[in-house]
Amino acid sequence: MPIKSRKFIFTYMETNRIQALFDKYRDNYKLSCKPATENQLQEFQKNCINYVVLTEIMNQLVEYYKLNNNFFGYFECDNILIFEWCDQGCLWLGQTDLWTFRCLLKKQKYAIGDVSEESFGEDYEFNTIEEMLQAFLSGDKV
Repeated sequence: MPIKSRKFIFTYMETNRIQALFDKYRDNYKLSCKPATENQLQEFQKNCINYVVLTEIMNQLVEYYKLNNNFFGYFECDNILIFEWCDQGCLWLGQTDLWTFRCLLKKQKYAIGDVSEESFGEDYEFNTIEEMLQAFLSGDKV
């Protein structure tokens, strides 16, 4: 069953497309999928509740973490550092080289930026995790 909100829809089909992206670019980025454990997912959900993250965002990230427990080998979902920038309005999902991946809580978007910028601009802000990963992995936004 899809998880719906104003901007987010995460479906089983999207999970399959993310897996296909990882398969396609596995060699370029040393990607692998390691699902989060049930305990890790519960800890992530507890942290989301404690930091007052919208349920829709939490649910989409949970669905992603069921497939892959990190973004480019960075934080696993139960790592509290994901919430380090929560008071500035974003979740720190991960990083690779100089690229930083965030969830912009007020905009309800996923973004590519760097340490000093939450995103490089509107062209680097996406409605879904899949769109963000596609743009990065395909080289469209790097």
